[in-house]
Amino acid sequence: MGGKHSNPPYMETIFFETRKKDKKLCEPETYEKYIEIQEVLQSEPSLTNIEVVERCFGPQRKSHVFGFGSGITSRDLKGGSSAKADLLEDLIASKKEKVVLLEELNASQKENESMKRRMENIEKKCEWFESPMFGHQSPSLSSSEQNTS
Repeated sequence: MGGKHSNPPYMETIFFETRKKDKKLCEPETYEKYIEIQEVLQSEPSLTNIEVVERCFGPQRKSHVFGFGSGITSRDLKGGSSAKADLLEDLIASKKEKVVLLEELNASQKENESMKRRMENIEKKCEWFESPMFGHQSPSLSSSEQNTS
């Protein structure tokens, strides 16, 4: 999360640091917004950064949050179920599951090939026992075909 001791900086600090010139805010609108942010934080110090942003700048779009750039969405800051950390965790779990499934598929294919070879060996032995050497006729001939030959 950045900041000292893994605590994110307050919105007040982010706003000031990204808009200052010579250690002060020059634009009147910027200074007014900074004062508004300070007042919100003083009246309710337990607010999260996203709550401060939404109180001062209104609801945020899904694509980005004011003051955090385009890589951070309101869901990321609110800690919703689709936060990036959750998605990354799900992705890692899915990849592990894929590996397990591929291993199972591979084992199943090997077992299938083994059974196929065994079946071919059995069929060869059956053909050998049905050969003329043992005096048997092929079971593939129907009784009418056997009478005509």
